[in-house]
Amino acid sequence: MAAMGQVILSQALLSADANDREFEAAVREHARHVYRIAQAVLRNHHDAEDAVQETFLRFLRQQRNWAGIRNPRAWLARTAWRVALDRRRQTVAVSLEEAADVVETLRAAGASAEELAAQSQTLALVERLIASLPRELREPLTLSTVEELTSAEIGEVLGIPEGSVRERVSRARTMLGEKLAGWMEKNHGR
Repeated sequence: MAAMGQVILSQALLSADANDREFEAAVREHARHVYRIAQAVLRNHHDAEDAVQETFLRFLRQQRNWAGIRNPRAWLARTAWRVALDRRRQTVAVSLEEAADVVETLRAAGASAEELAAQSQTLALVERLIASLPRELREPLTLSTVEELTSAEIGEVLGIPEGSVRERVSRARTMLGEKLAGWMEKNHGR
């Protein structure tokens, strides 16, 4: 985590009372998982770190209720998801830094300018197609494929039954495949 994030966590740890070791253990155990969820939603390192900090601060505020949190990993994942969605709604600009990182990675792999353009166009197409899915299908698909959460974990994050998660992920994949096939046929006559 960045220095600023560590300062915020350090301040939170200093303000914690007898539960500070439990809180610190939760941060150590789940920080990477929480960050990956925030990063999947926000696609910006700095915004994701801020979302992680907000997630753990909310967890710290729930200190009296920790015993009632049946599954801390799922609680943190659900909170991180909501915090990140709130932040994404507030963020309008696209991260140029992220785009530069992708291009640099492909260049380092020896990709030609033509390959870079094709890769960029394909990625943009898939992102647009996923974004065009209804929210109730897009969110479980993202958590399943990007975050590799189980159906049970996704159910906890989104507050829906596990069977509904599996059904929604299946429908999302089917719909995404149909959209991609339609786009290919329209644009390439295949």
